Amino acid sequence: MKKIILAIGLFTGLSFAATAQSNADQLKKCIQLATLGQCKEALGIVQGLLKQDSNNISYLEYNSYLLAKVWHDKEVDESQSTPYYNTALYLAKKALKKDSGDAEAHYAYAFVVGSLNEFASHKQQIANAKIMKDEIDKCLKKDPGHSGAYHLLGRWCRRLAEFSGVEKFAVKALYGASLPEATYQDAVNAFEKAVVYSPDYLIHQYELANTYYEMDKYSDAKIWLQKIIGNTTYKGDDAQNVKDKAKKLLAKMD
Repeated sequence: MKKIILAIGLFTGLSFAATAQSNADQLKKCIQLATLGQCKEALGIVQGLLKQDSNNISYLEYNSYLLAKVWHDKEVDESQSTPYYNTALYLAKKALKKDSGDAEAHYAYAFVVGSLNEFASHKQQIANAKIMKDEIDKCLKKDPGHSGAYHLLGRWCRRLAEFSGVEKFAVKALYGASLPEATYQDAVNAFEKAVVYSPDYLIHQYELANTYYEMDKYSDAKIWLQKIIGNTTYKGDDAQNVKDKAKKLLAKMD
């Protein structure tokens, strides 16, 4: 009987170790796919992992980011995407409760807030801007080479740079809060860092080109847009969409 019990215990231990190894391999594959921009497949993997362990911080944060990313890329209206963004927000907050110093959890939170901000009121956008900046800063403090966080920082800087003096005064008068300062060049600097750390990720290049376009630096914008259109190596889910946007923006300058 003792031999049988020992055998069962050994089998159970080996089975658990094999499952843990399998899950680790699956998470690694998920992260690799996300890095390549293949977010739909990555999301499917990590959703399966989360069903097995709803308290694993890596499963929570990657589910949060990938869920928001996939639905953001769909470019659908508020009624369709917001329920998924809200789920992603819940998962990011849960991850941060597990570890308030985790870089990827801060990034996921910032990404989801930024996605929700596209449908928010002007007042809510101002409040969310502070949340986003705080989360971006916390992510980059822990992971100075996080390309996604630099991308969000670039978008954050560009959005603030778009505010006119009159709009900034109105924000101060209405809400009693001053906007932080940010310039288009700050946005360029952030997007350039995103490109450095993820050189083949087309959306970083597109947002850099778009910022140059907003600055009336058309020659610089064209260089990046042509680079995007001619790219043959990036196989991310959004590849064709980004290339189509690049072609449209390039056509505006011809």
